[in-house]
Amino acid sequence: MSLFEFSALSEQGLDPDGNDDFVAMDPELGAFVIADGMGGRPGGSQASTVAAETFLEYMRRLDAPSRLDESSLRGAVAVANSAVRSLGETNPMLSGLGTTLSAVVLDGPRGKTVHVGDSRIYRFGAGRLERLTRDHTLVAELVERNELSAEAAKRHPLRNVLSRSLGMPQTVEPDICDLELGPEDWLMLTTDGLAAALSEEDLSGILRECRYESAEGICTAVMDAAMANEPEDNVTVAAVRLKSLVSAG
Repeated sequence: MSLFEFSALSEQGLDPDGNDDFVAMDPELGAFVIADGMGGRPGGSQASTVAAETFLEYMRRLDAPSRLDESSLRGAVAVANSAVRSLGETNPMLSGLGTTLSAVVLDGPRGKTVHVGDSRIYRFGAGRLERLTRDHTLVAELVERNELSAEAAKRHPLRNVLSRSLGMPQTVEPDICDLELGPEDWLMLTTDGLAAALSEEDLSGILRECRYESAEGICTAVMDAAMANEPEDNVTVAAVRLKSLVSAG
């Protein structure tokens, strides 16, 4: 029996080129991964699928004590990056492809977040939404250096250009951070299509209203709100929480 309650939904939105998002979950490992491919069809879809599945396969080969080691997680990202890059090297039609990758790896209430790109991981608890990742985009880096305002960043023509992604020829440096879950905390993994369709204030409001729903109910509520805004990009959302903490709470 799984220790986790989890669900995910993905919609194409108004993107005419299909859905390049991918979600992979292995509750036995406590690993949950979301990826958003780029490079057009079919490259984007293949990139996100290969990245997420390669990451999980690497984790499955590790013993339990090693899965939260930072070196192990960096190794998983490096192997996933190499697998995505190989797609483009072996098929000229797939050149230029890449993908984001954001993952949560849990051992009970403690774990790690692993992040490359502009998909996002949130923690929602006690009525508060907290973003656990930072966007790896050129524009976000300008904001961090105080060279661009957050408001101007929303309209910047290069706001979706990634500064880090899987599939790059060089070594990719993931952000890896410690994570701890409190009673009734939800983890939300989302692609950038959700960020474009719903503000964080809107997302927080939906989660406050639905926090006692099932994982499936939460994903449905978030997706319904996003799709009502007719998103131009693919939208994917996953919700995860630890059952034992809910029971203990």
